[in-house]
Amino acid sequence: MRTEPALSLWRKSPRRVLMWLLLFKLGYLLAVFLAVRSWPALDSEVFERVHQHWPRQGGPVFATHFATWDTAHYLYLSEVGYSAGVPSCAFYPLWPLLIRASAVCTGGNHLVSGLILANLFSLAAWWLFYFLVCERFGEGAATMALLFLLVFPGSLFFQFAYSESLFFLLLMLLWLGLETERPLVLLCCAFLLPMTRAIGVFCVVPVAWHFLRAPCASLYKSWRKPSQGSCLFGRAAAPARFASVLRESLRASPFILMPLMGWGVYFILMDVWTGNPFEGMQAQRFWGVQSIHNIFDLPKFISSYFSPTAFHELSGSLLDRIVFTGVCYTVPLVWKLGKDMFLWLLVLAFLPALSGDLASFTRFCAVAFPVFTALGWYGSRAPRKWLALGYFGICGPLHLVLLWRFVNYHWAG
Repeated sequence: MRTEPALSLWRKSPRRVLMWLLLFKLGYLLAVFLAVRSWPALDSEVFERVHQHWPRQGGPVFATHFATWDTAHYLYLSEVGYSAGVPSCAFYPLWPLLIRASAVCTGGNHLVSGLILANLFSLAAWWLFYFLVCERFGEGAATMALLFLLVFPGSLFFQFAYSESLFFLLLMLLWLGLETERPLVLLCCAFLLPMTRAIGVFCVVPVAWHFLRAPCASLYKSWRKPSQGSCLFGRAAAPARFASVLRESLRASPFILMPLMGWGVYFILMDVWTGNPFEGMQAQRFWGVQSIHNIFDLPKFISSYFSPTAFHELSGSLLDRIVFTGVCYTVPLVWKLGKDMFLWLLVLAFLPALSGDLASFTRFCAVAFPVFTALGWYGSRAPRKWLALGYFGICGPLHLVLLWRFVNYHWAG
């Protein structure tokens, strides 16, 4: 799959790609601002009914259009902090902590701070995504994959103060660390991902596979005949023996354990802030959709999948089920691209779908980079140009519809 000219092509055009992404960002946000200013349609009843809204006192203001749904929870956590019995505790702390830290640069305005950070992080993440796909699958696949990602309806949350931008940036940096063997980048990102979103702890699966696949292969071959292979960070491997395999496994253990350590720090912080390390998990009861137990209840998931109740709401969304069906169709393509990509697909798409019975799946799928990589690789091939036309024709209007719903306090994801 790897194409040699890709990196040289990337090195010739990083500023060009960054410039187009920056123009897209500016045009997108300007269009949203003008649309909200010209045609405001905020649902004030939902504003009063939700668990948390912004501003916390008084009625909605113009800026409320940019602080709907989860944004209000993150702003509450950045301004007030965590405390027992508050529904906002269901959200993980790294994103609100970064908003609070950067608010000193925006005169104490946490909303502006969150919007700036979200757009800077997503801009950097998109840039890295293009680079990594370009390096591994070629420039044509990278261009198409990036376009598919930008047009995807769930990508609207990259422009607002949601944790998607931070999470996707950490994912891309982690992928960069794995692809280019940068241990410090890998360690930092593997530690921070579980403090950004709950699904981040499961990055331990592809990380472990990356480091242990060579020792496991060597262990298998050691029963047959000595062989040479690669080991961590490009060192030459000794003849396969159990002792050398064990050493390599121990050397890999800090990278494999780092996501678990990050998750452990999350529980410690919750205990310090609320007096209960499991306060965040218990706060999920206010929504009643996300649960780790759902992963093991396949009959419930199948029943839920075939029982949509609305076009797009928190639960029972027909749109979420359509997106999940589309993701299922990409599985053979992702498998063909690489086993590591397939593991990332399981972690980033199928685990959120199972744990939440497809609630908010359109939003969660926006960070499932193997889906867009596979579509980009497949769509960049000459006879498959029809895929791009069909995709843009469907996802473009859907993106605009969800954007309108989001800024006006109608459910979008």
